[in-house]
Amino acid sequence: MGIFSFLKKFGKKEEIEKVILEKLVFSEIENWMDKKRVENEAKENEILILVKGKIKYFHGDLGGKIIILNEFDVESKNVEDKIKRVVNDNRAQYIESVKNFMADLENIEETKFSELTKKIDRIFFDFNKASFKNYERATILIGKEMANIKDTFKTFSSDLLEIFNNNKELTESFQRIELIKSKLDSLGSIDRNKERISKEIASISEKINQMKKENDRTLDKIKEIKQSADYLNMLERREKIILLEEDLKNNISRLRRLIDFKALANFFHINQEQMSLVKNHREDFHVNFEKDNGERIIGLLDMSKLNNDEIKGEMEKISSKLGEVENNKEKMKEDKTRELYFKIKEIVIKIESLKIEKIREEKRDEKLKANEEELMSSLKQELGKMNVELMEGDKY
Repeated sequence: MGIFSFLKKFGKKEEIEKVILEKLVFSEIENWMDKKRVENEAKENEILILVKGKIKYFHGDLGGKIIILNEFDVESKNVEDKIKRVVNDNRAQYIESVKNFMADLENIEETKFSELTKKIDRIFFDFNKASFKNYERATILIGKEMANIKDTFKTFSSDLLEIFNNNKELTESFQRIELIKSKLDSLGSIDRNKERISKEIASISEKINQMKKENDRTLDKIKEIKQSADYLNMLERREKIILLEEDLKNNISRLRRLIDFKALANFFHINQEQMSLVKNHREDFHVNFEKDNGERIIGLLDMSKLNNDEIKGEMEKISSKLGEVENNKEKMKEDKTRELYFKIKEIVIKIESLKIEKIREEKRDEKLKANEEELMSSLKQELGKMNVELMEGDKY
């Protein structure tokens, strides 16, 4: 068993101490931690000196008792030689274990209190494991001398336990300071990320504002163009073209009604190619007429002698209106607002995309704030365990 296995042998004193809270603002925590580390390290150094002093005293006290144990005359005992051999062998092995134990204690190099306690506990454990049977067998013939050594071990372990128990809060203090530091580092990281996100949100907002201004400028430009003589002339020509094209549809429909497709089919029934043209025009006259402005169907009418003055008159109207449409299209200037409307559409899409990006960054910021609140609550709890109250300060 290790040294801490002896804890159950000592009663615990419960003392009620009045807790005095130290009050800090957030900006003072770093300096407070540095001061606390210095205090802990000084106390730690005092403990190390005290423990080494106990080890030195124990070594001197135990050395004399080991000499007495080693000089004990087992041979004078009136017992079988076999028993004497067992006692002598186990005494020698026990003394060797004690010497190893002392050497291990004297070679301790740990400078941290928490590591020191673990090291000493391990040395006690190894010693008890190695020497237990030897001790029991040696006491068959050697009682008082073995008991004296055991009492020396008890006194030494009791002194160490008292030191460890009186200072066990030191390890907790070191651990809490590191935990507080970790939380401060996390809060610092959150601060940096919040600052980055804040800048990103501001940048996105500025981009959105610039886009809106560009959109307004583009709308103003469209308004200016729409008020110009060129634009009004373009609208007038466009409207005229629409009316002419509507009339053309009516003229083409009338032309379709004037053509005798049955007579055409009878005339060209032996010619597959021409018969196909007749059939196509009969089924979808407008589409096929617009392919060549009626040249092929008029050609068939001329070949079959089925063309007449009424058809020619309708064709003249159609040709005239086609010419007017073409003339107006040639003179109609480009609609300069069209490209600007496309630009507005692109701007709107970009603005929506930026808004989505802004919402995403705002959600990240909200999550960071929630994490920050949780960390601050945890930090206050850890400081509270060290009798420190965190007050409203320059930051939180």
